[in-house]
Amino acid sequence: MEMHQIRYFLTAARLLNFTRAAEECRVAQPSLTRAIQKLEDELGGPLFRRERARTHLTELGRLMLPHLTRTYEAAEAAKTLARGFGKGQVAPLNLGVCALVGSATLDAVLGDLAQAMPGLQLNVVGGTSRELIAQALAGTLDLMIVEAPADAPERFEAWRLFSHDYRMVVRSGHIHAGRNRVTLAELAGEPLIDHDCEGVAALRARAEIVGLDLGFRHMARDGMQLRRLIAAGLGTGFMPDPGEPGMHGLSVEGAEISADVVLAGISGRRRSLAADSFVRASRARAWTNAAG
Repeated sequence: MEMHQIRYFLTAARLLNFTRAAEECRVAQPSLTRAIQKLEDELGGPLFRRERARTHLTELGRLMLPHLTRTYEAAEAAKTLARGFGKGQVAPLNLGVCALVGSATLDAVLGDLAQAMPGLQLNVVGGTSRELIAQALAGTLDLMIVEAPADAPERFEAWRLFSHDYRMVVRSGHIHAGRNRVTLAELAGEPLIDHDCEGVAALRARAEIVGLDLGFRHMARDGMQLRRLIAAGLGTGFMPDPGEPGMHGLSVEGAEISADVVLAGISGRRRSLAADSFVRASRARAWTNAAG
């Protein structure tokens, strides 16, 4: 979902005339129509009903209007904040990103912010969600993109971005690589690679309930090491599907586990201009995970 699509939709919704909306947006009408059609495809239905010379919002269009209005206003506010910062000034942002989180949307948000804020000085820190939350509480991170913790600490302030599903991940050539689904008992028979995340903690709890003993053989420090061990054929991972060539993700019957990915900070702590702009720009986007 791109900002120009939303702008075209909002203009057409206000004027209820595609020709006049195209003129106001200074684009050709076919371009405006195609952009709105692409937005309709993403949202799963028509936003306008056109009857001869009259145009009306559909029920979906009326439902989405306030949401897309807030999204567009948040994006414009972020740009205004960023552009108000002097070009010669440095705008530091310490951002923690969980090693298991993958999203092309993050790349787009960072690109937008860098373009609007030439003085941006970005420091990206990796690690587990637990480690990043601890660093944020200690004051070394401004913001973090992590899995929502089951036991969130006080002053943990979060905005949901998307959800990712955990899979049994194996390398190509594995005996189960051609399948789409395995049972929890089959997963328990695999040499598993342990790592610190909400999904593995939930998996242990599921296995304990049904009396299965999970065979954790190796330990990975972070997502990169986890993928390296899987690629080397040392074991099987339980993680969000990385969507990488040479790896295959299978859903696990009896262990349908997902985790919310959130943008988080520490409430009551004053955010810098760069951090505030990042929050606004992030909340204005429709986030997707790496596989989605």
